[in-house]
Amino acid sequence: MKLAAKFVENISELSQHDKDFAHAMALKLRLSREKRAAEEKEQKLIEEAGDFRMSFVRAAIEKHPTLTIEQALKMMGELGF
Repeated sequence: MKLAAKFVENISELSQHDKDFAHAMALKLRLSREKRAAEEKEQKLIEEAGDFRMSFVRAAIEKHPTLTIEQALKMMGELGF
């Protein structure tokens, strides 16, 4: 993203509209990469936890929708589970 932003800023021939579009596309790509990384991290946590622990995590998330898998597994670990 930084390279794309620097590239756009250094080219004076582009209109402001084109610069804005390039920045928007760079943002979209960055957000997409971050989302994919978060999904991969979550999937890894699920695989490491196993079905038994994940059944408790899913039940806890049903009762507490703002709870994340990572938070639930951390709390279980702190309780020795």
